[in-house]
Amino acid sequence: MIYSAKIHIQSIAQGLHGLTLRLVLGALLLTPILAAAQSTELFPRPPELEPAINFWIRVYTEVDTQNGFLHDSQNLSVIYTRSSNRRRDRENTRDRIRNDLQTLATGQRDNLTRTQQEILALWPDDVSNQTLRTAASNVRFQLGQSDRFLGGLQRSGAYRRHINEVIREKNLPIELGVLPHVESSFNPGAYSSASAAGMWQFGRATGQRFMRIDHIVDERMDPYIATNAAMSLLEYNYSVLGTWPLALTAYNHGAAGIARAVRQTGTTDIEKIVANYRGRAFGFASRNFYAQFLAVNHVENEARRYFGDVRLNAAPQFREVATDAYIDAEVFARSVGISLEQLQADNPALRPAVWEGNKRIPVDFPIKLRTEAVAPGNLLAMIPADFKFPVQTPDIAYVVESGDSLSVIARRFSTSVSRIVSLNQLPSRHRIAIGQRLLLPQDNIDDQLLAANVNAAVSGDGGYTVRRGDTVSLIAARYGVTEQALLDINGIQDRNRIYPGQQLRLPGFEPEGQLLASIDANLVPTPPTLVQFADDVGDPATEVGGNGGGIAVAAAEPPLPEQPQPQEIIEEPAVQLALNEELLPPAAVLPDNQELELPVTEEEEQAIALDPQLDVAESNEQLTEALSADPSDYTVASNNTVEIQASETLGHYADWLGIRAWDIRRLNNMAFRDPVIIGKRLTLDFSRVNIAEFELKRRGFHSTLQQQFFSNYRIQGVEQYRVKRGDNVGRIARNRYSTPNWLLRQYNPELDFNRIQIDQEIVFPLLGQVN
Repeated sequence: MIYSAKIHIQSIAQGLHGLTLRLVLGALLLTPILAAAQSTELFPRPPELEPAINFWIRVYTEVDTQNGFLHDSQNLSVIYTRSSNRRRDRENTRDRIRNDLQTLATGQRDNLTRTQQEILALWPDDVSNQTLRTAASNVRFQLGQSDRFLGGLQRSGAYRRHINEVIREKNLPIELGVLPHVESSFNPGAYSSASAAGMWQFGRATGQRFMRIDHIVDERMDPYIATNAAMSLLEYNYSVLGTWPLALTAYNHGAAGIARAVRQTGTTDIEKIVANYRGRAFGFASRNFYAQFLAVNHVENEARRYFGDVRLNAAPQFREVATDAYIDAEVFARSVGISLEQLQADNPALRPAVWEGNKRIPVDFPIKLRTEAVAPGNLLAMIPADFKFPVQTPDIAYVVESGDSLSVIARRFSTSVSRIVSLNQLPSRHRIAIGQRLLLPQDNIDDQLLAANVNAAVSGDGGYTVRRGDTVSLIAARYGVTEQALLDINGIQDRNRIYPGQQLRLPGFEPEGQLLASIDANLVPTPPTLVQFADDVGDPATEVGGNGGGIAVAAAEPPLPEQPQPQEIIEEPAVQLALNEELLPPAAVLPDNQELELPVTEEEEQAIALDPQLDVAESNEQLTEALSADPSDYTVASNNTVEIQASETLGHYADWLGIRAWDIRRLNNMAFRDPVIIGKRLTLDFSRVNIAEFELKRRGFHSTLQQQFFSNYRIQGVEQYRVKRGDNVGRIARNRYSTPNWLLRQYNPELDFNRIQIDQEIVFPLLGQVN
């Protein structure tokens, strides 16, 4: 395994019913000195980080959320004063500090006011005027956290036994269990402004590697499922980055971002990266994440000193029942004899659509029931057969077209802009995209409206008539098919050459008569405007490409397969797309998991739908975030070279560049049969496409590939494999682990397929197929 623990501190939550923290922490004082030494080895405290660690200890112990510290954002040993969190008080004090610093930056050292003298005393005697001038722009307010930490410490009792069991199962350091203090204060219902959710604060893109996240089920909100996912992510980060300080920082900043920091700084020392790395998104939170982790470890170990006796919440006892059909939540609760409110509180992964009656509890969903609240025996037998359904309640969705705005769509379907924003968890209410699917409130839509809004662009035989403004990517996204399938079925060689009035066949679409006959069947094809979807049939996949127009593109010539050494093609497990909704990260949800309708400004209501291909920079930024867990380097170097990544071919490069694959071979002195080797560098020609556009298409390809894969598979753990004589890594990956080449390389970024050695250890992710 990744980490072999010699000593584990006993779970502080075991047998906590009726115990105080005084007794529990008293027992911890008996922990051997060896454990402390091991902790220091795994989680070093470099002297350069001590000011930051001490700063966060004070934040977590001295000041509550009604107050905070005004401090220097770069040098955390400089804390100017404690301040109220009232905006006027805080800003007035900040302005006064800035003015004093600007005065000191002029070189004045005589006739100073008391506050100027106090500020100057915080800095070294030889502080330069330039440092003080810069400090005037770095006065930051940090909200106190002492009351929040205490509340989190109490709540942690309900979860720490499970957390520590998962950590022990994975042979990871027990100290990782304090991470929710930093992320959410052990609040399972927490949502951040960055759309991270749950006790472990997963974003959607990373979370989908390990959990189901859609508009019916969001496993980020289940603290038990999310704990397993969090430890799997930390295990992955450590496998990729090699040290726990980097693995923990990657939990906040992404493995891709930290791998980039290591490449640019040339070091794995966390203190050097914190001091010297200047990545665009590597801000205050990322720089301080490891220091915060060390601080909360200290505060929890010294909790009695800071907070006195603390009574931890008892861990609830659950009985899990896997549903044998699609069942309405109200029917389930009534049948087993508990309240709907209690069922909802104990099963936070089920989204509001289930509790409002618009969706059923999915089949095979593990319902948690309090052992003291339900009778023993077969609970599923208590539910009448007439209330068990073989399919999910279908969705109603609208596909955004040119000229649409949120207000126009809301008026058309007799609903409010706020309801559309809330139901779809739109990350930006300022922007919707042509081709984007929006779920509509089902209580506002009737059959006549559904029929009246079916767009006539689709003919009765399943053909589609190209309209002005259409692109291959938009059509593919609109109908939930891949661009390549659309190109292949129509014999289109050049994806850029379609025209208004052209007739296209749509892959998988039935003639009209069959379509109408199957309206209640398991899967309903997607007309372009107002459509009805059946969910949870087969794989609960997430439809890919709804917001990424022009990203996944067809190859300009038949792509040459990647040929890692030894020369054997590693086949990717087949991934079949399902016509489910493209779901976006949550915007705001109340702690009890009810939808919150946020006010929407007139500007946001009127914002016209944009072509998703227009803003290359913004799209690149979004894709970088979507690939935050992928440490692969998708950038172009200053000498116009790229590192060849898994699943890429010369055909891909040629298509993204608008040139021929042979041009790339000639540029790199490659013969026709020379293989494309993963990890090698390749020189490219950017005469027809600029670098930003190329990187957009490249990241889009990998984002789509990975989204497709993780809509069908979940990472459940890792296994370390020692290479034996006669082994073929590609065959082992394919036959034993069902692991695609790109995922194998993510877990082993330094793996050279051309130089596999006997006894070399390779980390394989353990995958589980969804349904």
